[in-house]
Amino acid sequence: MLLVLDFEAAYGKHPVTGESITLSQLTTEEYVRHKDFKVHGLGVKLNDRPTKYIYKKAELINFIKTFPWARAYVLAHHAHFDLAVLSWRCGVRPKFILDTMSMFRALYPHEPVGLDNMAKVLGLGEKGKELETVKDKWQLTDREQEVLGGYCINDVDLTYHSFQKMKSQIPPSELQLIDHTVRLFTEPVIQINPLPLIADFKREKRRKRALIKLCGSTQKELASGQFVDILMAAGVEDPPKKLSPSKVKDGRVDPDNVGAPPIGLLPSFKAPKKPAKRAYPDPALYAGAVKGWEEEKVQTRKDKDTYPWAYAFGKDDEKFKMLLDHPDPQVAALVEARMGVKSTIKETRSKRFYKIGKRGAFPVYLNYYGAKTNRWSGGDSQNAQNLTRVDPDDPNSGALRKSWIAPPGHKIVVRDLGQIEARVLAYWAGQEDLLDLFRAGGDPYNRQASLIFGYEVDRKKKEHFLEGMAGKASVLGLGYGGGWGMFQEGLRKGFMGMPSLVFTPTVAEKLGVDIDFFIGSRSYRPQFATLADEALAMKPLNMTDDNHLWHCATVKMIVDKYRASNADIMALHKELQQALGYIMGGGEIQVGKRNLITTDSEGLILPNGMKIRYPGLRLSTSEKSKQYRYLVDQRKHEWTNAYGGKLAENGSQALARLVLSDQWLAVNKKIRYLTLYKGEECKIVTTTHDELVAVAPDRLADPLYRLLGEEMAKAPKWCADLPLKSAGGYADNYGDCEK
Repeated sequence: MLLVLDFEAAYGKHPVTGESITLSQLTTEEYVRHKDFKVHGLGVKLNDRPTKYIYKKAELINFIKTFPWARAYVLAHHAHFDLAVLSWRCGVRPKFILDTMSMFRALYPHEPVGLDNMAKVLGLGEKGKELETVKDKWQLTDREQEVLGGYCINDVDLTYHSFQKMKSQIPPSELQLIDHTVRLFTEPVIQINPLPLIADFKREKRRKRALIKLCGSTQKELASGQFVDILMAAGVEDPPKKLSPSKVKDGRVDPDNVGAPPIGLLPSFKAPKKPAKRAYPDPALYAGAVKGWEEEKVQTRKDKDTYPWAYAFGKDDEKFKMLLDHPDPQVAALVEARMGVKSTIKETRSKRFYKIGKRGAFPVYLNYYGAKTNRWSGGDSQNAQNLTRVDPDDPNSGALRKSWIAPPGHKIVVRDLGQIEARVLAYWAGQEDLLDLFRAGGDPYNRQASLIFGYEVDRKKKEHFLEGMAGKASVLGLGYGGGWGMFQEGLRKGFMGMPSLVFTPTVAEKLGVDIDFFIGSRSYRPQFATLADEALAMKPLNMTDDNHLWHCATVKMIVDKYRASNADIMALHKELQQALGYIMGGGEIQVGKRNLITTDSEGLILPNGMKIRYPGLRLSTSEKSKQYRYLVDQRKHEWTNAYGGKLAENGSQALARLVLSDQWLAVNKKIRYLTLYKGEECKIVTTTHDELVAVAPDRLADPLYRLLGEEMAKAPKWCADLPLKSAGGYADNYGDCEK
């Protein structure tokens, strides 16, 4: 039986405490677990019968107690909320969970996922506005309940009809994944150990205080717009600048048609002050002054809205980070302090995890199809997809992972698919020599390093440390068409957490780098004449021109060798670039050497029928370039570029996700046959890109670990000959599960 439900709960300013209790102010977990949470009523629709609204306490309790939940497929819009109420407040777990928000996100990734917009896009009518009438009210009259009931019934009907319209476009396996995703949140088992969080929070506080003391400015000055004045007063005459990321994304600024940034301060675009009436004794003159003021205000707003430049003061802005090597230690201290004071992620997440643990088990909130490549994304301000790993050389690292602990008598069990994206990319592209290496259990990083340096490399040997890092970084960073400019910067900063790698003239000469050829070669970027000009524009302050040119020339050679030795992968990029034209024209072609992905008018069709969509794909032209662009966010009018390398990345990540999700479903089927005693839990509790994380009783930790290994070594039917491997471990906490 299909049961559509929608809880209506009190929200707004609490009449006694004055606290703001709303989903706009609190996370879903905080809101549902709040001590003053209260349900006003419940809208329900059983199969296609008329929808009802239940609000009288006795009737509501009777419905919850007597309804056959064990036989029900329960549907809601934002099931994380409604099923959390059902589970945490009522102790009810239905047979199956369906969620129209998740379904809509998969089918319309660029659209806002609220019920009102979903109904509008699907052509099903409008969501009501009556909810505002009960804001700030914890007790409702019968008349108010009648109004709220009409509103709730409409929401339930919109959810039901939306599901009927979308269900044929979502494969059954994906509906199962939606069910599992919601249950990660609504049926939590992970506990929180507060000790690593408290220690990490205190360390971060001490670090910030030390930075502020070092630079001699206040925290407010460092974090505010005053920072540019402080920086210039310290001797930085030209603060670093960048194109405004938001204006580039939404199309207000075309990066190909913008010149060099201005030197010195940027315009402030302060709105003019309204003329004082007392300064204009003549009413007509005053009216004219006000009109001129209004016109100037509108013009100022327009100028600000289209001005392309912003200060590059972010912790990831390379030009800003270059100032860390400034010869004046005061400037370096200011930059380090700004980075430290503005970065509050560690502090806020430690505090948030601690508070969740005080309220109960940790409910992992993942957004199904939250990423464009059909992967999950973190939600509810947890960002559970991005918990920093434990560094064996740093005893203070990985506090968030260490804080996740298994319930008493249980272990956390983890398995991680090794090099899954590289394997899937090679499989899709038909790079058979690389696939044969995977099948033989070889190391792709050694292979690539050997091809780069011209001799056999074993990255486990100390004398091959540099070669091994270069090979690993190449495999991980160049499979999606990355250029030498960004790659050299990534190596220098420490690619994907690896140590900094800078190629010296000695290494460059060993590789046979022709520095003169590099310096004299033409740049394909219109603002530079030669590769030397392009390289020097990216030079950090702590490197000489010569050393930086040698480093860039070496990286350019490594990129060229990667492309030459992975010709099939490069051919896939070109094929996908051509496929963009077919997508625009609605053509259906196969891309890649294996029949995995085809195109249609919406984007790329995956083996299970789901799609990677590129809404509104169009070919934008300017004086300097032609570029495909697609709509990322309808509400923000945000557009982004599409090209062959990006589609290769999207497709590889989507295929890797399909491998993992098929394995998740297979593991779940077999877990059901394990015998559990009262109070024991054995289930998948989260997934993080290429790993499955489970909880099992101590006695079943090793059997479950081996079960995960068996299932994660099997490729799904659509890629049956894809070579796979996995590794992991089990421990009392997530951080100690060795990979």
